Amino acid sequence: MSEEKEEIRYILKFYFKKGKNATQAAKKICDVYGHDAVSIRVAQIWFKRFQSGNFNVKDTPRS
Repeated sequence: MSEEKEEIRYILKFYFKKGKNATQAAKKICDVYGHDAVSIRVAQIWFKRFQSGNFNVKDTPRS
C-alpha cells in the first residue's frame, strides 16, 4: 500500500470520528489532495468498516 493511501485512510478515520459522513470527508480530502485522491464510494467502504468497529487502516491480506 502506498503511503499516500494510508494517509488518506487516516484522514477518513479522523472525519469519521468527527461525525462527518463519507461524502463530506471525500470532498474535503479531494479539495486538498486533488479530485482523484479518494472516491466517495471508497470513502463509504471505509466508513462502513469504521462503523463496524474496525479502525485498522491497513489493507487486509489477499490470498
